[in-house]
Amino acid sequence: MKFLIVGDLHGNKPNVYYRDFNAVIAPGDFGSDAPRTYMFESLKQQLQDPKSKIQWYDIVGKKKAREMVQKSISDGRSILEQLNSIGVPVYTVPGNWDWVPDKGSKWPLLKKDHFKGMLNGLENIVNVYHRIVDIGDYQIIGHGITTGPEYPQYKEDLQRLKPVKLKKVKVEYEKLHKKVSLLFEKATKPVIFLSHNVPFNTPIDEITNKESPRYGYHYGSLIARELIDRYDPLICIGGHMHEHFGKCKIGKTVAINAGFGSNVNTWLELEGDKIKKLEFYKGK
Repeated sequence: MKFLIVGDLHGNKPNVYYRDFNAVIAPGDFGSDAPRTYMFESLKQQLQDPKSKIQWYDIVGKKKAREMVQKSISDGRSILEQLNSIGVPVYTVPGNWDWVPDKGSKWPLLKKDHFKGMLNGLENIVNVYHRIVDIGDYQIIGHGITTGPEYPQYKEDLQRLKPVKLKKVKVEYEKLHKKVSLLFEKATKPVIFLSHNVPFNTPIDEITNKESPRYGYHYGSLIARELIDRYDPLICIGGHMHEHFGKCKIGKTVAINAGFGSNVNTWLELEGDKIKKLEFYKGK
């Protein structure tokens, strides 16, 4: 099978530099990201003061924040419509910019499942989030949304959470881990693992953006890394960490960071349980 892989798009429609592929793989983050600056600011304040509960929408104001969310959703829908029009299956998972329900939010707008609405009526878009889907000689397993390790890996993150909250985080992490593990247990064909975030503690998950409050940290998905170590999928495809566009090897698994923006494409060609061709292309 031949796949076109696009990266995180964040409101930018992708350029397609390849032809004659059987399917598209997209690791999420279709919505535009105007609130990013305010999210960084609220995170900085929370890190400086562990008792702070300030949210990005408190900084910008809910009226403007609502407009940003609505624009992000609209931009994401336009991208998905373009991908849908290509005429081949598009396998995807939601990213952290795709406005899935935030159960912990105190703002009702963020508790809604906007991603479901973004996909409505798009017959070629296949959401594989926490599913196992047959695609010819392969099976694709999806794990989306995550912005970092599903259980805190750094001292300041552990200290910021009260024991009761930390216990809840651990329970949720274990629940997610088990859910995706069960999908791997069901697999009967070589697995393409689609994770919005790339695996933790690898060359493709280090934050090199000096504006980020997490500069220098590894911030990939802990669950993705643990399941790769345990189950050796043929390939793992992710994005999220915009600084990287390339691959690394984890045991028997090739892990891909599909990059960021409208001008990055990855060509993946599989034959049996082998990667026949893997090419990274960045247009102007």
